[in-house]
Amino acid sequence: MKTMHKFLAVVISAALAAGLLAGCGAASSTASGAASSEAVSSVAASSEAASSEAASAAAKLDKVKVAVPNDTTNEARALQLLAAQGLITVRDGAGLTATVNDITDNPHNLQIKEIEAAQLPRTVQDVDFAVINGNYAMEAGFSVGKDALATEDASSEAAQTYANVLVVKEGRENDPAIQALYAALTSDKVKDYINSTYDGAVVPIF
Repeated sequence: MKTMHKFLAVVISAALAAGLLAGCGAASSTASGAASSEAVSSVAASSEAASSEAASAAAKLDKVKVAVPNDTTNEARALQLLAAQGLITVRDGAGLTATVNDITDNPHNLQIKEIEAAQLPRTVQDVDFAVINGNYAMEAGFSVGKDALATEDASSEAAQTYANVLVVKEGRENDPAIQALYAALTSDKVKDYINSTYDGAVVPIF
């Protein structure tokens, strides 16, 4: 039976999410034992609870290994997620261009390992946490809704920046067909479908 590791997931509004997984290396087994067995997601629980759980687990470890995507956009989102959980502090203004060089405080001595995004699900056995894009996490059998310690807030800069949008040629904004499509895409039916189908890995912000 496959062991599901807790992970801290970054959720992109109306787009595939990225997530931080808790691995099961020698040190991480301590983290798993210390952390609550209840996974926390931004959809199901408050980020405050997730922050407390994630910080509590990290506080019990020395030199926690955290794998993050090595591409600029997703690494920045990963670092901002860690910062949102109180695990690190990122330089003001770094935003979605943040790199490890923008970490100004690292109280838990996190060791950031930069790894190609698609390879991250394979790292969970060797690190304490791993930030994994939602599509890769889902393909690997992880559940954002059930296994996440915390997720990116739907109102966050990343969620708002990388949300999927409907774009039309200028002058067609009020075309009845476009308006009908917009209404359909932002309907409660579509919202319910997203929530029930993607298990927190995709979240509607409309």
